[in-house]
Amino acid sequence: MLTMAKNVCKKKLTYSGGGVCVMTCIAALLAMCAPAGNYIGGLLYTQFFSKQVFDMSFELDTFLYNNIAYIPMALFSLVIMFWAFSAAKYKRMGREFGWVSIFMSITLSLHPALLLYILSKKDNFIGDYFNSNYDSDKFIGSVILAKICFPIIAGLLILIAGIVVLARIGGEDFVVEVPRRIKNKKEKVQTVSTPEYTAVPENSEQESAFGFGENTQPVQGLTGETKPATYNEDPNAVTPKRPSVKLCPKCGELVGDDELFCSNCGYRM
Repeated sequence: MLTMAKNVCKKKLTYSGGGVCVMTCIAALLAMCAPAGNYIGGLLYTQFFSKQVFDMSFELDTFLYNNIAYIPMALFSLVIMFWAFSAAKYKRMGREFGWVSIFMSITLSLHPALLLYILSKKDNFIGDYFNSNYDSDKFIGSVILAKICFPIIAGLLILIAGIVVLARIGGEDFVVEVPRRIKNKKEKVQTVSTPEYTAVPENSEQESAFGFGENTQPVQGLTGETKPATYNEDPNAVTPKRPSVKLCPKCGELVGDDELFCSNCGYRM
């Protein structure tokens, strides 16, 4: 059961880019519906009833004053939505997106949450709207609640999107830093062969810096001068090759080709 939940969570995090875009898009729609709540509610109400109960006139000063708690959330949701889509397209979604989404969503949701708390303390709100016998009063009460709750829901979606992005980036960093064991045993382990010796001592014993020129033989030159010349004692000697080594699939230690067990972790090769 835990393995299944782990696989599902890993799959969700792998494809979290599209999920973040969807959540930010929904958050932007909800946040933009809050400032235009009266106009959207008025249009919906006229579809069922002939009488209009909402003030459909538009004045900029009144609109800004009545929606001072909803306009910042709507603008921020639009910015986050375009940021998410551009990041998912160009794969630039980083920690900045996550931290900005978390802190700004909490900050901009405080005012609507405070309005909802004040509204819940009013005893006459439910009685005036939802306990009324008129459908228009119930509809108006629903619109008022929607205008307050939509920015809170939008902030919650943006908060979740930021947490998902940070979790995905942290998970990728963790996977890169922690070595993983090869699951498929049929995969061949890449062998690492060391290059041959480029320079080896010509004699059987290592020459020292103080013994330079000991193994020399006088050679008659063209000018009659005797010049030292080096020679090989055993010209047929073949330089031995180093044995190839391979990587331990468990710990990554170098293991000789003729060794059966890893000297570091004891893994059977």
